[in-house]
Amino acid sequence: MVSLKKNSADPPVVSVIVCSLNEEKRIENCLSHLQDQDFSGAYEIILADGCSEDKTVEIAKRMGVRVVLEKRRSIAFERQAGAKAAKGNFLLFTDADSSAPRNWVSNFMKAFRKYPTAAFVYGPVYPNDASGLEKSLPNIFMPVFLTVFHFLRLNSPIGSNIGIPKIIFDDVGGFDTHLITCEDLDLAKRCRKFGKVILDLNVKMFVSQRRIKAWGLWKYVTFHIFNGIGFHLFGKARRDYEDIR
Repeated sequence: MVSLKKNSADPPVVSVIVCSLNEEKRIENCLSHLQDQDFSGAYEIILADGCSEDKTVEIAKRMGVRVVLEKRRSIAFERQAGAKAAKGNFLLFTDADSSAPRNWVSNFMKAFRKYPTAAFVYGPVYPNDASGLEKSLPNIFMPVFLTVFHFLRLNSPIGSNIGIPKIIFDDVGGFDTHLITCEDLDLAKRCRKFGKVILDLNVKMFVSQRRIKAWGLWKYVTFHIFNGIGFHLFGKARRDYEDIR
């Protein structure tokens, strides 16, 4: 266990789980942001890695981060492996292409204190490597999209910015590892049995726009909207989700 509250022997209150696969170009930036949080409690960072062939794991270990390897390469398997190794009372999930604001962990914990019956908390995700129209459109669209779908009880959390009490995660059995997409939506849906699913727009995360750049904005938006609606209405989640690095 690596507690990132310096000079503290306290067990971690929070476990931050980062999923990765061949992310040597981005992992140092991601972990540096997570190691520079303003959270006053003890927390740990766990890299849940899909057995990367590059220097991702080497870089993480050099930075003092605990690494959990998962041979079955999917985001659900990796998140599940990281959560299984976690020692914190709260689990926060993000991805290796993220850049967390300094108040990311503390804002999650504020949300859990504000909503004591919360079983699942999520927030918006914004671009960290875009400018102009590529940046402004998601900044406008994201909170509106999440709020409308939350109001309709079609919760649409994004896996790079979700949090859950570990006791509830264990009770629901964690992620459905059969899913290639919508594993985050599925987890939130099952958590409703144990408490409220909370959308908190103050809990922000910033991630790479590489998939938008590879797919184009229209394909990206329509894929996720229709995939999410299809999952909520019919229980069907797309499995054709190409790996983009």
